[in-house]
Amino acid sequence: MSKRYGIVYMGSKEKILDTIDYIFQREYQKKYFIDLFAGGFSVSGFALQRTKFEVISNDINPYVMGLHREILSGGQDLEQVKYDWISREHFEAVRDNPEKFDNWYVGYVLNVWSFGCNQKDYLYAKDLENDKKALHHAIVFNDFTLINGNLIFEGLNIPETITTVDFKKYPNTKRLAFMNCFKSFIKRQEGYTSYEQLRRMEQMENLSQMIHLGVIKRNITHLDRLCLFEMDWKELYNGLDQNGILNDAVIYCDPPYEDTKQYQFGEDFNYEEFWEWFRNSPHAIYVSSYKAPEDIQPINFALKQVNLDNGNRSNERITKKKKAVENIYWNGKGNPSPTFLDQLFNI
Repeated sequence: MSKRYGIVYMGSKEKILDTIDYIFQREYQKKYFIDLFAGGFSVSGFALQRTKFEVISNDINPYVMGLHREILSGGQDLEQVKYDWISREHFEAVRDNPEKFDNWYVGYVLNVWSFGCNQKDYLYAKDLENDKKALHHAIVFNDFTLINGNLIFEGLNIPETITTVDFKKYPNTKRLAFMNCFKSFIKRQEGYTSYEQLRRMEQMENLSQMIHLGVIKRNITHLDRLCLFEMDWKELYNGLDQNGILNDAVIYCDPPYEDTKQYQFGEDFNYEEFWEWFRNSPHAIYVSSYKAPEDIQPINFALKQVNLDNGNRSNERITKKKKAVENIYWNGKGNPSPTFLDQLFNI
């Protein structure tokens, strides 16, 4: 899938949307699609664009849902701040005192400016923060003051054809052109003491993330078929009308991964309760997970290799990404329409 339907988010399902499309094909006769753990909005956005479902999108994280609401409503407030540099000090103030800020702003800061989108740790290592800030100001504002005052950037020359490009009008063009020149500069420093430090600055993650923020606004339409909620999954499920909605719905779940780095709001997730609900609910439920109780078997052709997280920084060292096989589980309920894959694999 080349088209994005959600923001960059830890545990995003962008990579398995082909499998999600299989669920749509099986359940196309249903009226409602319930996304109980919406996260970065990829699956909900995909459902709006690829189906005629009425989409109920829910996540217990009020900040990320606030960010989705802000973007989908036009993003006027976000537009006023998204070019600003967010320091470690400000990030920690927002993280530790979210009640002092609008929900959408907390969602923006904690997602875009956190390491691996974990919403807990600041994006850049302490020894890189000022250098990254210098690059940010140069790319976004054509302000080279911080670069010119830093010896590590001595000899860096960015062509005028790049500096005159307006980042706000052409963000990806400006970022890529600037960083290509910067990477060439880094290669020329090989053998010098500054080389390893410069190599750690080859990416401007915050700018890449910020550019993707507009993806929902650009790609998502049919908002008249969307309802957003920010509730505990079981509370929302129990509050939905049995006859009017649930009996005509397909439920999709992407719960926090068990035994992995937890989401900001997933630390106390009750997996035993969740899987018991999965077994006993009379409604069609599909779950994305790399792990399930032994008595629950995956749909075997839907195995996907995905990243569970974006690594970890421990004592300013970055570990490798963790990988696991992600499966799609179905509780066997409902009356799906057999697809070609169902017939091929005798599902």
